Amino acid sequence: MAFHTIFLSSCSGVVSLKMNGSTAAVQGITFAAERDEIYIPLDEAERRLNLRISYPVRRQTSRKLANGTPLISLTELVKKGVKVVRAESGKDAKVSRFIRSFDIMVGAKYTEINLTEQKLRAWQGKRLVLETRISSGKRGHRTPKGDFHAGPYKARMHHSTLYDNAPMPWTVQVNGNVFIHGFSSVPAYPASHGCIRVPLNEGNPAKFFYDWINAGTPISIHD
Repeated sequence: MAFHTIFLSSCSGVVSLKMNGSTAAVQGITFAAERDEIYIPLDEAERRLNLRISYPVRRQTSRKLANGTPLISLTELVKKGVKVVRAESGKDAKVSRFIRSFDIMVGAKYTEINLTEQKLRAWQGKRLVLETRISSGKRGHRTPKGDFHAGPYKARMHHSTLYDNAPMPWTVQVNGNVFIHGFSSVPAYPASHGCIRVPLNEGNPAKFFYDWINAGTPISIHD
């Protein structure tokens, strides 16, 4: 990732610049409700910057992957004395501390649901941000296969209008009345009425997915 040398000042410690070209970079992570914030795994930031962040701060980081990996935002890095230079586009950045530096690139989001494996995998750029077991539609209520886009409907709590007002936390619409949502029972086989159930325990991947995915993100469902 090549950068020009003209910078704009910012009282927040995060500044803007022009970018031209690209090289290998750390894959950044964004969340739907925080469009201007970029996260990376905390251990990657510590290793690349030779910076140790004390345990209480590690425990209090605002975001984690569903597997428990703590994330740190660019804003939090600035508070630790790290220099962050944002690209004009707002998507990418250069992070530096003394003689150490690295680039962050924020790629496009994509989700794949494998009905044979009963797995959901979500990527941002080249980074796999989530892999979780699911339970899709059972016989007579098969989950539709194809290429879709998330939304437009999302809800922290949705209740089924078709099946006894069943609670469906962390709901993301896939196609019509087919949703990806959290559920208390997620067996290792198709068991739903067409929706894609995601666990609420085991790090709560249902909530992570809801927080992470943007309306319009491609979702591919296949065998």
